[in-house]
Amino acid sequence: MSNEVSKKTKNRVLFRWMLNGGASLNYEKMMGLAYCYSMIPFLRENYKDDPEGMKQAVKTHLQFFNTSPYVAPYVMGVNMGIEEVEKKSALDTIAALKTGLMGPLAGLGDSIFVVIPWTIFGAIAANMALEGSVVGIAIWIIVTWLLKALGIPFFKAGLKSGTSLLTSIETKLKAITESVAVLGLMVVGALVPTVIKANLDFTFKQGDLKMTGDDILNQIMPGLIPALLVFAVYYLLGKKVKPIYIILLVMALSVILYVCGILK
Repeated sequence: MSNEVSKKTKNRVLFRWMLNGGASLNYEKMMGLAYCYSMIPFLRENYKDDPEGMKQAVKTHLQFFNTSPYVAPYVMGVNMGIEEVEKKSALDTIAALKTGLMGPLAGLGDSIFVVIPWTIFGAIAANMALEGSVVGIAIWIIVTWLLKALGIPFFKAGLKSGTSLLTSIETKLKAITESVAVLGLMVVGALVPTVIKANLDFTFKQGDLKMTGDDILNQIMPGLIPALLVFAVYYLLGKKVKPIYIILLVMALSVILYVCGILK
């Protein structure tokens, strides 16, 4: 009888992670519970003749684990590739491996699969939703699941190549990260004057000439007020002011300036 864990069981591990990996989180073990829950089908088959080994494996995988949920399948693939062969004798090695990989992968995964796509597609989807288009919602759902689906090749890469693949992945994706980051900044910058509404309630009249405050400012620089507002928020964030305080400040200023007749 073969000692290999079936492909179906390994796929169940990935499926479990894709459904709950980023949702089950606590301050003590972070993603440890989700990681162990996802690995249970594999552990049951891998240790079917070794109940004691099963207990040790469960305890090992319940330990602290925290990384980007989109690239965590790579760690799980490497984990299973080693544990399938070495069983419980490799548990200490696997614990060290998980600890070593989760840090570099967190930075890589959060930038590639969270910050950049959420900034670009989230801003586009939100802007379309504000204009009453349901396409914005569809875009957000599709992008979210496409990002989750990227866990499949990472999972297979982990099973096939082990830890040696990590360095090459990080090197190859560095150029992509920088390029897409520039694209993200361009998209966000273009959305600033269209999403942020701050219209001056001021009209200048001189003979037949009539200009609003927005017309005057737009001749100096289109979208000047939204740009200044974004700069102010960015400055406050740089000074470690909590985002909730900034949100409340913007809301309070908006109400006060509207009541005073400065904004409309």
